[in-house]
Amino acid sequence: MEDYEVCTCNNINKSTIVKTILEKGLTTLEEVQNETTAGTICGACCDEIEAIIKEVNNS
Repeated sequence: MEDYEVCTCNNINKSTIVKTILEKGLTTLEEVQNETTAGTICGACCDEIEAIIKEVNNS
């Protein structure tokens, strides 16, 4: 998996989001936002976060 910064406002990387999704069984954008703070400031990364959620939960 390529790791990169998904949320620049909060400096959250893809690996952090994926790890949190897997460890906590997250399935929604809101759950990821609550657990990681990614996507909670400007919202520009929300579509990318939703794509990561789908990718992780469909694999």
